[in-house]
Parts: sequence; C-alpha cells; structure tokens
Amino acid sequence: MSRRLFVKILIALGLGAYFPKLAAAERTEELHTPQDGYAPLTSVEYLWQVVTRDSRASRVIMWQSYEAEDFRLEWRLVGEEEAHFAEVERRDSIYFSELKNLKSASLYKFRIVAGERATSWQNLRTAGDGAFQMLIFSDSQCEHCEVWQRTADAASLAYPDAELVTVNGDLVDNGEAAYQWRAWHLAATKLLTGRTFAPVMGNHECYGVNWLNSLPTGYLNQFALPDNGSKNFGGYFYSFDYGAAHFFMLNTQFLELDDIKPGLQGTQEYWFRRDAAQVNRPWRIVFMHKDIYHYGRDDFDADIADKFMELFDELEIDLVFTGHLHTYRNRGKIFGRRKSARGTMYILCGLAGDQKYLEPPSAIDEVSYKNLREEPPSYIALDVSATEIHLTARTVDGEILDDFTLTKGTVS
Repeated sequence: MSRRLFVKILIALGLGAYFPKLAAAERTEELHTPQDGYAPLTSVEYLWQVVTRDSRASRVIMWQSYEAEDFRLEWRLVGEEEAHFAEVERRDSIYFSELKNLKSASLYKFRIVAGERATSWQNLRTAGDGAFQMLIFSDSQCEHCEVWQRTADAASLAYPDAELVTVNGDLVDNGEAAYQWRAWHLAATKLLTGRTFAPVMGNHECYGVNWLNSLPTGYLNQFALPDNGSKNFGGYFYSFDYGAAHFFMLNTQFLELDDIKPGLQGTQEYWFRRDAAQVNRPWRIVFMHKDIYHYGRDDFDADIADKFMELFDELEIDLVFTGHLHTYRNRGKIFGRRKSARGTMYILCGLAGDQKYLEPPSAIDEVSYKNLREEPPSYIALDVSATEIHLTARTVDGEILDDFTLTKGTVS
C-alpha cells in the first residue's frame, strides 16, 4: 500500500487527527512537488496570496517557514519564457514578497526557490475590470479545524473558478496562538491555492494567549495588507478594487481595542469617507466582523449600528456583509433603519467552523435556516458584474440557503 493511499484511508476513517504529520503531508504534497529537476522545498509549510490595493497590477505572496533560508520568489507571465525574481522580506516565521507592474486579467506562474530546491509552480491570476466570482466565509474559528477544512474544501470544489476569498473575521479562536494559525492554513490549503485572499479582523484576533484583550499582532504578521495611510492602525482596515467592485474591509473591534489602542473609530471613519469619495467602480461592498443587530433585544445593536448604519446610508453602500453571530440571515435592504426598496442590503454570514451559537429568529430576517438549532456550517458564492450581483449561500452539504440577484435599485 502506498503512503498516499494510507493517508487517504486514515482521513476517510476520520483518523487524520491521530496522525497529524501524515495528514499535513497529504494536504501539502502538491506544494512540495517541484518541476525542472529541483528537489522539494519542504521548509515552505504554507503558501498564500494576499490582495493589494489594485489587484489588476500587483499581488503579495506570503509563506511560512521556520527555517532561515535564502528564499527567492521566481515568477513569469504564462506564455513568456523570461523569468523574474522578486525581493523577499521576513516577519518572524512569515516571509512575503510583493509583485508589481503586472498585466491585468492575465495568468502568471510563481514558485519559491532556495538553492537547488523549489516549491511547485503556483497560479496567479490578476483581476480585470469586469465580472468575477468570490467565496465568502465567516468565523472559521474552531477547536478542531476539521469543520473549517470541510467547509473550505466544499466551497473550493463547488466553485473552482472563484478568484477572490474572504473570511469575515474570527479566522482563529485565539489570535496569538501560533498553532491555531498553522491549523487554519493547513485546513485552507486547497481553498487558497491560486486564489487571492482578503481577510477581515475579528474580535478573536484581538485576544492574547491569556484570553485578555490584546493587540492583533498574530493577525497582522499573517497578512501584509494594503496601506490605509494610518501610522497607528496599519492593517486594521483597508480597501481595494477588484473587477467591478470596490471593497471596504472595516474594523469593528472597538470594545477590544479602545482601552489599549484608542482612536480606531475616528481614524477609520475619516479614512472611510475619503476612500469612498474616490471610488470609481459600479459597486461599493463592505465587510466587517461584528453585526448591526442584537438578537437578545431584537433591535439594532447600540454600538455597531450607531457607528455605521447612517454612514452607510450617506456613502451609498450597496451591500454589507457581517459575521460574529454564527448564523446566516438575509435582512434585505435597509435605509434610515427601516426596511426600504432603496438603501443597503445587509447579509449576516453563517459560521464556517465548529463554534455553534443559537440566535433567535427576528422580524428583521427575510431569510434564515429552517431549523436554527441544527444550522450547519455554510459559505457564500458571490458573482459580481458591472450590472448585477448574484448571491448563493450554501451549506457545507450543498443545500441552498439563499439565492438572489441584486441590481441597482432592485432585488429578484
């Protein structure tokens, strides 16, 4: 029996957790299968691509290694023979390199090289100006990452052409626990291969190993994010263009951060207004972790709603995705805190991990799972073009939770 077959049998029997090194090797085998006569560069444990301000022309490549090697990033445009090498920087065990001056809507290949060893070639597709598909998850935090892995793999298999991925906060249960980041990356291996990742900070990214509020250093080390112009809050919030949409990735961690790093709300709002004034894409889409609604009081949340909802009305935001409550809800369009034919569409993303909550139903919900006590993990596929957005929310088993098309002024 081959080693690969043995590992697959273990995973099929649910025994992967008992043989973690073998399971990890199976997940990363493709990464460690180089071409051109190179030996495997196994010191590169995980590899991921991070969004930039303009994904038509640039991309950040990141990887983890506990070896202090002389890494180089080799890249080339598919169809051309000329190879290029990019500079590499390091933050603790995380390495990263930014590729610039790329051609839009083009396919590139890249790999990490150290001496005579290399990873396999990876795909990098730059954004165009029009239609694209993205996958949306939230709250992948988990005690055991099998559920997150299953959710991520199901979405990757169902939507192989998705270019962009986000997890809308609480990626891990504890932002300072390095072993959780390793488990998260391992589970997301298939999902992130060849796709661009745009994370959102959640409250669990702001907990230290003692479970007290802490600066999100683990999260900030994991992801080299687009510059927001702030000296004090670099990486806490950011924006970017992708295809026909402009995305605002906002921060809602005021409760966790205000006492240890004050000024987040004012700094972010000033930036948000200035950034929104420069948008030249048809769609304005917001992602933020904490939700606008408090199900215990069946009313808008005094903290989050007061800080954002009127601002979303003013800045004409088309679509807002939130998380934090571990349940999928479609609230429809809201303007002036009332249901309306105009205004912003609000979607609460379901959970992608194994930490289940039970939030009661509410009159604000237009779509929710039929049995809230048994709501499974889920994800969202978003198809964006210049004229419409189509959303499909699915459970990990493929059941459709929600399906609608949003155009300017209408929902069908």
